[in-house]
Amino acid sequence: MANDLANMRRIQRRQKVWLLVFSMLSFALSYATAIVLARGLGADGYDNYAVAVSFAAILATLAEMGTGKYALRIMPAYSERHDWSAARGYLRFSMRWTLIASLSLAIIGAVWEYSRDGVFGNYALGVVLLFLPAMAWVGAGSEFVTANQAAIRSGFVTRLLVPGVTLLLALLWIESRFTLTATSGGICYGLGWLAGVIAVYCLVLRTTRKEILNATPVFKNSEWLKSIWPFLYFALLISVLAKIGVIILEVVAQNEAIVSIYSVAAETGMFIGIVAKSTDKLYLSNVSTLLERRDLDGLKHLARVRWLWIGSITLLFLSATFFFGKQILAMFGEEFVEGYAALCVVAVSSSVWTMNSLTPAFLKYLHRQKLVVITTTLTVLIHVLFCVPLGYWFGATGAAVSYAIPVIGMYLMMAVLARQELTRISAD
Repeated sequence: MANDLANMRRIQRRQKVWLLVFSMLSFALSYATAIVLARGLGADGYDNYAVAVSFAAILATLAEMGTGKYALRIMPAYSERHDWSAARGYLRFSMRWTLIASLSLAIIGAVWEYSRDGVFGNYALGVVLLFLPAMAWVGAGSEFVTANQAAIRSGFVTRLLVPGVTLLLALLWIESRFTLTATSGGICYGLGWLAGVIAVYCLVLRTTRKEILNATPVFKNSEWLKSIWPFLYFALLISVLAKIGVIILEVVAQNEAIVSIYSVAAETGMFIGIVAKSTDKLYLSNVSTLLERRDLDGLKHLARVRWLWIGSITLLFLSATFFFGKQILAMFGEEFVEGYAALCVVAVSSSVWTMNSLTPAFLKYLHRQKLVVITTTLTVLIHVLFCVPLGYWFGATGAAVSYAIPVIGMYLMMAVLARQELTRISAD
């Protein structure tokens, strides 16, 4: 066991470096795409694309059904027990439910979108929804690849391939001299996810153990459906928390430019979250294994190492945001500099979230799902209730404040509770 732990730590060190590189490159690619589209569409036109991507991201999280997030918990446990049949059954169960849910949501969303006018009369959203199954499969499939201890390959697809293809297609569209619209931007965005589906499918087959692929599947549908819902609900709430501000501003803002300004400021301020999302997948499968072994020393070591290196990155991020935030926003256009205050507020709250991003999953692994769900639900409700008046009165800055206050409170509280749970386990 000691050799296994030492080997796991050695692999982690190498994977962390690569995942950090992928995260930086992913942000650069996504940011470049946003800059290209924002400069081409302007602050008055970029809002349609921003709303489309935000709304589709929320639905994609719902379409994943929480199966990918739960895979990081259950697949390592099945492998540890050599329960290959259950692992094979869960893999098929996940892909099947993700496909059914995503197709259903895509059809309902696309029909509803094209039948409406007004706030959601946005053809870009209708186009992006057509690619919803691809988005959901990439999201769920990449979690399985990570659970198979192939986080680098999973990160390559989600962090480089998808945004890289999107940026390439956007540049080709502009060079072809076709008119750039929010809808054409949505097409480029969707095709990027379509490329990701092909890559993820191949990776799932290549990284899954032969014992699992050759096993006769055993299905525990009722058990799995009961187990995945807290992961689904929490992932959905976090997605809503990150994206709903753009949608609310589309409704209450006094002009469309405010929506675009907040979207750019929020995307920039949440950059540090990419580091957490990439590396958390790596840590969560190991947390599952260590909990299965009751290895508290291993858990404490992972926590210390993660705090040191992510804390350093977070400090660098905050320094760059405060000192160079206006210059960064100016790359989108001079009108976007107005979002500097919103950028700083979102950056601080996202940093608190990043430093404590493992705590909700840790609490759920210890069967404190109800606590996590209730706390996160209240956080989202507070954000929505505050965002409506603050967004109307103070625009992008008001929406940022409505996001920051509940997020900081939630993650600090969960960090305290996670430490108490670890102390309790040590005493048992």
